[in-house]
Amino acid sequence: MSMAPFTGEFFHAIDSKSRLTIPSKLRDLIQPREQAYAFYAVAEYDSALCLYTPEVYRSRSPRFDPTDLADEDVRNFQRLYYAMSEYVEVDRLGRVLLPERLLARCGIKKNVAIIGASDHIQVWDERRWKAWVDEKFPTRDELATRVSQRQKGGEAEAAPPAAPQAPPGDFM
Repeated sequence: MSMAPFTGEFFHAIDSKSRLTIPSKLRDLIQPREQAYAFYAVAEYDSALCLYTPEVYRSRSPRFDPTDLADEDVRNFQRLYYAMSEYVEVDRLGRVLLPERLLARCGIKKNVAIIGASDHIQVWDERRWKAWVDEKFPTRDELATRVSQRQKGGEAEAAPPAAPQAPPGDFM
């Protein structure tokens, strides 16, 4: 069964024991009988702490062929991704104990923004989230156009980039 997307923006505080109460509007989207009532906390892009249900975490986790491990970038990414991930359970009050090391890696202290991000939840430092929204919200129309073009294959139709120019002072 498919889960409804996580949506919304909520502001909460992490308590002194590093527990965060997941907003009930987000908790209600998880069917505990079908999915473990827990998350994988992952320090990801933009210094957000992402909370994935176990099902989504398994489906989105990078998988590598054993031959890929000869590539140093693959090994480094795999180490960072899995080292910065941790299984966390939701208690009967809807709280999750967030690992302090992951909070520190994401620059999250006490006041947070909890946002729905389709198939997962993101936890941001509240000030950083508000600054990010203030910066990005005015460009939402342009962003929507670029994303829409990519989804329609519009990038392939774009004009090819101009030929590279030699830097000043270089001679051919």
